[in-house]
Amino acid sequence: MSAGAVDAVVLAGGRGTRLGGVDKGALEVDGRTLLDGVLEAVRSCERVVVVGDVAPRPGLLVTREDPPFAGPAAAVGAGLALVEAPWVLLLACDLPRAVDAVPALLAADRGPDGVVALDETGHRQHLLCLVRAAALRSAAHDAGDLDGAPLRRLLAPLDLAEQPLPARLTQDVDTWHDLERARGDHG
Repeated sequence: MSAGAVDAVVLAGGRGTRLGGVDKGALEVDGRTLLDGVLEAVRSCERVVVVGDVAPRPGLLVTREDPPFAGPAAAVGAGLALVEAPWVLLLACDLPRAVDAVPALLAADRGPDGVVALDETGHRQHLLCLVRAAALRSAAHDAGDLDGAPLRRLLAPLDLAEQPLPARLTQDVDTWHDLERARGDHG
């Protein structure tokens, strides 16, 4: 897939409640912030949209769902408004191994509407997926008001292939324990 065929939407606007309100994207693993690691993973994308309260950077589009903290489905909808490529990577800002997970996802066999990562327990990781932008726009339109809607509801109508990935690639950081585990995982 050519670099220009894929845009990325990175969700970085959560409250981090299980971390006591800490900005997850600012936490460090392997000497860089979680957000910087995810941005490194999508550096070949034509457009990179970050949804959240982050400082502007060259080459980065920043937006926010309305109202703020309306949830991941609303955040994806806000980011999707800035997507131009036919395919879009949906990623959370708290994926410490995104730089390894994204190439695996891009190389995976896709269903008609894309591919979603499966964690080691067989659960879909909705913020580690590649979707056809037109299908996602249609699903967002059909879903109506996305304020407070779960992301799985937004993605449910899409015909996504499932790609199992090793646990270390699907791991995210929701708790202090998750952060310590990510910091200890160098393999």
